[in-house]
Amino acid sequence: MLSSLGFKTGIRATYNVSDNPSFVSEPWTVYPAKHKSTNRIVSVFIFDKSKFESQVHRMCQMSSLAANSSPKKVIKECYELIKFEVNQLSKLRHPQVLTTLEPLEETKTKFIFVTEAVSSDLNTVASKDLDELSIQKGLLQVAKGLQFIHNQCNIIHLNIQPSSIFINNQGDWKLAGFTFLKNLNEISPQERDNFFIMNTSSFIPFANLNLSFTAPELIVDAQPKLDFANDIWSFGMLIFYLYNYDDNESLINLQDSTSIQDYKHEFRKFESKFYSHRTSPNELKYILKKVPEKLYPLFPQLLARYPYDRLRLDQFIDSDFFNGTIIKAMWFIDEFTTKSIDEKLVFMKGLLKFDPTTQTDLISQFPSAFRSSKILPLLIGQLINELTVLDETVAIDPNIDELISLSLDITMAISKSLSALTFQDRVYNVLLKDSSSLSEKVYDVVFKDEAKSKKLKTFTKLINASVKTRLTLIKNLNVLQEKTNDKQFMNFIKTILDLVFTLAAKEQDQKEVQIELQETFLDYIPYFIDKIDFSYMKNTFFPLLIKIFQATSVFSTKLKILNTFEKFVDAKAIDKIIINEQFLPVTKSLKNREEEIVIRVLKFFEKIVSSEDMNLDLKMLVESIIPQSYALAFECTDCDQKEFRSFITIINKIQKAMTEKKLVQLPERNINGRAASSTGQRQDGGKPNFEALLESQAIKEPEKPEIAPKSQVMQPTKKTPTATRTSTARLHTLNTTRSKSATTAAKPTSINLTQSTPLKFGATTNSNTATSNLFDSLKSTYDRPAYHDNEGEDDFDDFQSADAINTKSKSKHKIKWTSEADKMKSLPTTPLSPGNGGTFASMGNSTTNLSHASNNYPPGFNSSVLSPKGSSSQPNRSNTTLPPQNQNSGNSGINPDLLDLL
Repeated sequence: MLSSLGFKTGIRATYNVSDNPSFVSEPWTVYPAKHKSTNRIVSVFIFDKSKFESQVHRMCQMSSLAANSSPKKVIKECYELIKFEVNQLSKLRHPQVLTTLEPLEETKTKFIFVTEAVSSDLNTVASKDLDELSIQKGLLQVAKGLQFIHNQCNIIHLNIQPSSIFINNQGDWKLAGFTFLKNLNEISPQERDNFFIMNTSSFIPFANLNLSFTAPELIVDAQPKLDFANDIWSFGMLIFYLYNYDDNESLINLQDSTSIQDYKHEFRKFESKFYSHRTSPNELKYILKKVPEKLYPLFPQLLARYPYDRLRLDQFIDSDFFNGTIIKAMWFIDEFTTKSIDEKLVFMKGLLKFDPTTQTDLISQFPSAFRSSKILPLLIGQLINELTVLDETVAIDPNIDELISLSLDITMAISKSLSALTFQDRVYNVLLKDSSSLSEKVYDVVFKDEAKSKKLKTFTKLINASVKTRLTLIKNLNVLQEKTNDKQFMNFIKTILDLVFTLAAKEQDQKEVQIELQETFLDYIPYFIDKIDFSYMKNTFFPLLIKIFQATSVFSTKLKILNTFEKFVDAKAIDKIIINEQFLPVTKSLKNREEEIVIRVLKFFEKIVSSEDMNLDLKMLVESIIPQSYALAFECTDCDQKEFRSFITIINKIQKAMTEKKLVQLPERNINGRAASSTGQRQDGGKPNFEALLESQAIKEPEKPEIAPKSQVMQPTKKTPTATRTSTARLHTLNTTRSKSATTAAKPTSINLTQSTPLKFGATTNSNTATSNLFDSLKSTYDRPAYHDNEGEDDFDDFQSADAINTKSKSKHKIKWTSEADKMKSLPTTPLSPGNGGTFASMGNSTTNLSHASNNYPPGFNSSVLSPKGSSSQPNRSNTTLPPQNQNSGNSGINPDLLDLL
C-alpha cells in the first residue's frame, strides 16, 4: 500500500490504496483502491507536489522560456488550475461525466481525490479496446456529456483531447479535464468576442491548451470568439485521432503543441487540403484515412472553418452514424436503469432474438469488453435487486418472473465468452452460491449504502423464485459445467435436484413449465453421469428417478426416464443390486401398458441382460425378468400384431442370452454324454479326447530300465486245462520273485552283462539225452497252430521283455516248442569253463553278477542256459538236477525251474 507516500489523510484512512498505479494522466497518477468498509472499487488520483516543485525549479534554470518566470509563481498558478479542475468536476453530475466520490484533499506533499473506478484514458487505452463499436458508443457518450454541459450548464469545455476522456471499469467513456472550463454565465459578451488564449499560456505542459485540438478561430483570427462551436472542432479532431490511433497521427501535426507559430503554419497546410474538398466528401478519404465513410458527410461540418458553420451536438447525435441497431441497443443499456419494466422486457427479448442476416443473436454482436464490463454487472445487479425484495410466501409477479429469467439467460449467454476464472469471480460467487457479502462490482451498480451489502442467500432465493428461473438455469447447464469444477457443478446439481421434480403450492399454475423443466434436466443427465459418485447414485439420484417414474402421469417423462436408465447402464453407473432392489419392483407393479412403455422396458431388460458389466444372476433373470417381460408383452393395451411380434423378438433375445450364459456354466459332454475328467481320461474308462490327452501329457518321459540281451528261448506250444494254468501262475510268480531278487542282488549266480559277451542260448556238440527226451515230451503236451517265423520272433522279443510277460501270458497264440528246440540245436555251445566241454553253462556262485537286475528271462531260465544233448523221447527227472560248477557235461541235468514249470 501507499506506505511510502508519506501522508495520512481522510482518504488514506478510508481506502486501501494499491502501491502500483493503473496509469498516468498528466498531471495525475491514478491508483486502484478499495473502500475499507464497503469493499467498493475506486480510483485515487494523486498529484505529487514535492516532485512537481523540484521539476519547476529545474526547468526555470535550464529553459530560456522560463528564465524570466518565478518558480513560486508558476507553481502557484499550476496549483490553482488543479484545484479549479477538481472543484468543477465535483460540481458536475451526469452519467457521461466522471463521477467524483471524494473531494480534493491537500497535504503538504500531495493533492488527492477519489473517483469511480477507471481503467485508462484515451491516451493510455489499449488499441484492442478501440474497436469500431466501442469508439462509436464512446463518441456518443462524449457527445452526450458535451451536450449536457453546453445546454444544461452553459459551459464551454475548451480542453477536449484524449487525456480528458476516461474509461471506467464498465467501459463507459467519461468526460473530465475541466482545467480550462469557461462558464458563459460568468463571462460578459464583450469578453466572449475578444477571448485570447495566450492569457493562459505557460511552459508547463498541463497548464497549456493542447493546440492540436484547439479551434482555429481562437488562434488564427484577429478577434477570437468564445463559443460552444469551439468544442465541436475539438470533438472532430478527437474523432480523427481515435480512428487513426495506431498511427498516432493528427490532422494538424505540431512539433510543439504549445507553439502558436507552429500551429498557424500547420493549419494553413490543413486548410488548403481540407476545405478544397468540401463539395466532394468522398475525396476526403485520403485525408481522413481510417475514419468510417458514414462520417464523411459530417466531418466538413464538424471541422468547418467558421464557428457558425459547424454541426450542433444534437445534429451529430441524431445523424445516420448512430442509426445502427447495435449502437442504439448499447445506448439503451446506458439508460437501462431509467426504463420501465415493460421496456426492459421488450429490449431483453430482442437481445436474445436470432438474427437471420448475421446468423446470431444481438447480444453476441456487442463488443466483448462491453458485454463483460457493462451488460454483465448491470444484469447481475438487477437480479440481486429483484431477489432482495422478493416475497417468497406469495406467487411471483409474472413480469418480475420474466425479468429475472431473461436477466439470468442473458447472463449465461455472456458467460460463454468469459474465462473460467472470470466466471467464478463475477457470476458463480455472486449468483450461484450463498455468499457472505455481495460482489464489489454488483455493489457499484446497485447499492450505494452498506446496509444492503449484508448477508444475502442469493442462490437459495434464486432457485426458489420460480419454476421459470430453475428452467433457465437447467437450460444453461452446459455453461455451468464448462466454467466450474466438478465439485462445484455437482454441488449445484445436488442443491437443485429436488426442486427440478417438485412443484410448490404457489407454483401450481406452472405445471407445463415444470414438465419442460424436468424433461430438459433428464435430457442433460448423460452429460454428467460420470461425475455422480456411486453412493449418491444408489441412495439419492436413482431412487428419486424411480419415484418420479412411478408417480408421474406424464407419458413423455416416463419415456425419458427409461432412456436415462439405459444411459446409466452404458456408463456403468448402476449395478445389478440397484436393478434388483429398485427397478424390478417398480416394473412389476407398473400400471402403464402402452406400446411405447412396453417396448422401452423390454429393450432395457435386453440391455441389462446382454451387458457383461451388469452380470445379472440367472436366478434374477428366471424369476423376475422373464416373467415380467411376458407379462408386459401379453398385457399391452394398444399394440398390434407387428408390435407384439417385436415384443416376442426382444424376449427371445433375452432368453437366448440367458441360455448362452447357462451353457457357459455347464461342463462339456462327449458323444456318450459324459463329461471329461480333469486327468484327460473319460469317466467311463474310454479313450481320452485330444485336449484332455495333451493336458495330461508329460514333457519328459520317465526313464525305462535297460532290457536284457535277447536270446531264443523255449516257449510252450500248448497248455493243458489244469497244469498249464498252474504252470503259468508259477511262471508269473517266479518271474516277479526273480525280478525283485535281482534288484537286491541276492543271487550270486547272476551274469554281469557289462563284462562278458551277450549270453546266447544254443546246443553243444554233445547232446543231452535227458533234455532231448524232455523236449519230446513237451511236444506231445504243448502244441499250437503254425505261424510265420517272423511272428514268432516278435513274440519272443516281447517275451524277453519284463513288461511283456503279463501281456503275452494273455495272448491267444501258443508256442511251438518243437520248432523252437530245433532252432536251439543250431546255436553254438556255451562252454562251462576252460578245458571242460559240458552241456550246461552252469553259473557259478561268484564268477559273474548281473549288472542290470531288472532283466527278466523266460520261466525256468533264470541264470543258466539249457543245452540239449540227447534225443530221448521220455523226460528223465533223475537227470534234471543242476550240476555243480565243475561238473562234467555227461553228468549235467535239467534246470529244476523248468521241471517246476512242467
